[in-house]
Amino acid sequence: MSAKWSLMFLLSLLIIAGCSLTAQADYLLEELPYLHNSVVAVASVLNNGRDQIISGLGNELRIYDQGVLIGTITGFAGNVTAVAAGDLTGDFRPEIIIGTDNFNFYVYQHVQGTWRQVVERRYLWSPVVRLLVADITGNGWGDVVVLTERGEAFVYLGWDGELDLFWRSQPNANVKYVCAGDLDGNGGDEVIYAYHSGYVGVLGWMDGQLELLWQNYPWGTIDSVFLAETRLGELPELVVVTGQNIFYAWRYNGESLSTVRHFPAEFDGRVIKFLPELGIVNMSGRSGVSRYTIGTSSLNHVESLPLFSVQDLIPTNGGYLVKETDGSYYRLHQVDPETIEIRYNSKTLSGSIEAKLYNGRVFLDLDGLASALSLIRFGSQRIFLISGLNYMVIDPGSSMVTWRNMKLPLMENVLVEDRKFYLPLSLLPVLGYESEYDYESHMLTIRRTWGWWW
Repeated sequence: MSAKWSLMFLLSLLIIAGCSLTAQADYLLEELPYLHNSVVAVASVLNNGRDQIISGLGNELRIYDQGVLIGTITGFAGNVTAVAAGDLTGDFRPEIIIGTDNFNFYVYQHVQGTWRQVVERRYLWSPVVRLLVADITGNGWGDVVVLTERGEAFVYLGWDGELDLFWRSQPNANVKYVCAGDLDGNGGDEVIYAYHSGYVGVLGWMDGQLELLWQNYPWGTIDSVFLAETRLGELPELVVVTGQNIFYAWRYNGESLSTVRHFPAEFDGRVIKFLPELGIVNMSGRSGVSRYTIGTSSLNHVESLPLFSVQDLIPTNGGYLVKETDGSYYRLHQVDPETIEIRYNSKTLSGSIEAKLYNGRVFLDLDGLASALSLIRFGSQRIFLISGLNYMVIDPGSSMVTWRNMKLPLMENVLVEDRKFYLPLSLLPVLGYESEYDYESHMLTIRRTWGWWW
């Protein structure tokens, strides 16, 4: 992906400069602008062995394969508010389910190169906020679980290519979370639903009916509900985290769900989920993205990444999509900063410029960069970059750079470590250069533009 910035774009953004570099990370964030403000799901809807990104924005849904747009779905009423995918017809081909703000959900199937609506739309009396596909009966036909904006949950079972409503939550119950998974190992998925006010119920298929199999009343409001596979080959645990900072976990014991963990666990972020490769992940605006493993009587902190605006992490193709609170999406890349090759004017500068990674971005040391670009660097508090008779001032205290008494806000932080400055790539256009980072080869190329301030 090209990481280019224009001056007009920089002038439209405001950032605080001069923060301390307190942590480093071995990852980069590749921005995916075509997903901005979208509702996103990930699934192998083409059955080609890899995941596609399903992106809904407004009244259009787009399917991307390796960043290339390969399909579009339109014609449904309302704006997309939820997306899911799964095999609802038993033909081993995933369908796409679209929920909208006009109280409906739709099912589309890929037929002869186009996406066609294959099931009559269903009306839900409120905007759809979450969709799940699960095999509740274990018959190989996918079923659909729906959660609406006003807190109503619905279960539609798949029969011969049709979806029939089999269960609906009590009116005004205010369902906050729904999830699904095979808790007892019988091949069919159970449906877990939780009220905001301290209630968790499990629905399962029994004797040809959808029955309430188990319920519990954890202490406090429900802040998170998810399934966690703590050990390979064992049944998953049903995990609940409450507003009283209590961590509950139950596992099927052959007859019912029994308590396997119950201990205090305080998170400073309220977005908590389980990811198989990472463990429990807490997303916080204060501590970033923190990982934990589950112990018998406590959670064990593994690491924290300085990503402070993350709203969700979505596994895909062996990696992760990162959704930020402003609606931006990124692809997370694992990178060793020492392997980044820096080139300017066809010359390799990797040995003379130190690259650091912070908050998913590349930063270059000021002294090495100034030398490579033939700039004179002067000052330790206010930093002057001089070229001929012109100069630019980097003043961390004012959160700006100055050129001819013109204040220019920056897009990213200027980092400081042991009194050494590291400049973000987004500063380069202000200096008259552009940068492009290749996420496959890890090559950073710097080019001179028209040099507007020289």
